Amino acid sequence: MSEFTGKYKLESSDNFDNFLKELGVNFVMRKMANSSSPTLEITREGNDFTFKSVSAIKTSVTKFTLGVEFEEERLDGKKVKSTFTQEGNKLIQKQLDGAKEVTYIREFDGDSLKAVIILRSQIT
Repeated sequence: MSEFTGKYKLESSDNFDNFLKELGVNFVMRKMANSSSPTLEITREGNDFTFKSVSAIKTSVTKFTLGVEFEEERLDGKKVKSTFTQEGNKLIQKQLDGAKEVTYIREFDGDSLKAVIILRSQIT
């Protein structure tokens, strides 16, 4: 298993405002989110992981175990079902709220982290 622990600083973000807009995040919150440059700290104890995201606007903590679904609150305030899995050096998080599926792919390479977010609307 690849080790995902460490501290990572956001250096750049592409199309994040459009992503937040698609989630329904209001203009003021989007502008605040886009102006922040968070640090992500990942720690591990046994099979349990903790993500701590710290910015000037907000600090959030997410605790999870790979493959175990849990409930969390997304940036838009919605309660979602979330699951983390691993594929090689990638940590993949899927969030489902019934109407939208968000997939976060975090790829680790030494002390760098690349993240891609994919948003899909569910057809019911």
